[in-house]
Amino acid sequence: MGQRFEVEPLDWETEFLPRFKDLWRPGEHVSIIAPTGEGKTVFAGGLIEACRKYALALDVKGGDSSLESFGFPRFEKWPGQKSAGELCARNDEEGRPSRYVVGNRARTHADLDKLVDTVNRCLWDAYEMGGWTIYADELLVLTDPRQPFDLRGTVDKILVAARDRGISFVGSYQQPSWVTPMAGRQASWVVVSRNRNIDVVNGLADILGRPKAEIRGAFKGLEKHHWLIAGRDASAPMMLTTPTYKPKVAP
Repeated sequence: MGQRFEVEPLDWETEFLPRFKDLWRPGEHVSIIAPTGEGKTVFAGGLIEACRKYALALDVKGGDSSLESFGFPRFEKWPGQKSAGELCARNDEEGRPSRYVVGNRARTHADLDKLVDTVNRCLWDAYEMGGWTIYADELLVLTDPRQPFDLRGTVDKILVAARDRGISFVGSYQQPSWVTPMAGRQASWVVVSRNRNIDVVNGLADILGRPKAEIRGAFKGLEKHHWLIAGRDASAPMMLTTPTYKPKVAP
């Protein structure tokens, strides 16, 4: 008999987001895997805006235009635990979410040094405070020892220990083999776009503990801007959606 699998098509606004908001619990991590240009950041932005009240989007590129388009206020310099906590309390009182882009715009070596320090401080304080959802686009930049950040140890600690602190980490990347293995091992949810790279397909099957034939079959029907969302429950159908999220441009 062939491998049986189910893919459930869901409308982004009316079906997928309301369902995923209930399914995605605090402390659960999400991996978004797709080639460049497929819309990883747009997917993450829509997910965070719909499902998370407290979020920190790390601008590891030092001026990422796609993060700018979210319309989240920016911390050019991380304010520290006390000030961040007080700001969140004020936002709660006034009925506003606490979602921020973190990082200065980096054009010089001095700017880059400042950016590395800001992101590092933010990660440690967010871990200590608990409750945040942290988004890192292009996770390779944040964790590769050849890059200025070289924060794989910090990211791994968050990925492994964050569940008890209610921290969710959302990381996007192009291939599982390019980033820390913990990104896949600790992910409760994996989001993927169409991809013909057999290593990516097999890697996804390994991450989820699902048969490779099932994953290959699900990939065959994917079109541009279609996304598969799969959780650890191999008996549950995978979800299929096409984001209609339009990031807000900050005034």
